[in-house]
Amino acid sequence: MKKTLLSLLLLGATISTTFAQEEGKRQEVGINFSSLNSFGLTYRTGTATNLWRFSTMALNLNNSKTETDDPVSQGREDSNFGIRVSVGKEFRKDVTKHLEFRYGFDLAFSYNQNKSTNNNTVSFYEQEGTVYTPSVAGVIGFNYVFNEHLAFGVEVLPRFSYRTGESTETNGTTVTNSDISGYSFGFGNSPAQLSLSYRF
Repeated sequence: MKKTLLSLLLLGATISTTFAQEEGKRQEVGINFSSLNSFGLTYRTGTATNLWRFSTMALNLNNSKTETDDPVSQGREDSNFGIRVSVGKEFRKDVTKHLEFRYGFDLAFSYNQNKSTNNNTVSFYEQEGTVYTPSVAGVIGFNYVFNEHLAFGVEVLPRFSYRTGESTETNGTTVTNSDISGYSFGFGNSPAQLSLSYRF
């Protein structure tokens, strides 16, 4: 009888713990952006105070073409494409009923490609480059919580990055290849990243 009672108590405690964990679980999906041509998607999963974060962001999406009536310089075409994926950890603390403090870190990888072509009948010019950038970033920010499902966030991401890649420049019949490498620390081109998240 004692063994049966002890088994039932242990089973009850296990079930209670499991339900408590399930009730504390949280998932979030959202959009994030730092400018009109830098935007992406984010997914977070965990608890109210401890979440894994997964993000993808499109960077420098643009394509421009200039045409002229000049018989020598017939125009120019520029294109830029970049994408960054990241995974990280985020911790939260309530400041007030509607305000949360966020902090954590991200590990990220970026790919960027650019191309510029000058359509000139006298001499052809083209520059093309590809850059790969792994990085690690800190996360510091706040959430304004509208209700239990909707939150607006702002965060800064001080980032240490290492970039590597190559660039090819064609000027007439001369082709020059260059290696691109270096590192940087800072906030990048966009000091703050904004997000709008739905919680469930």
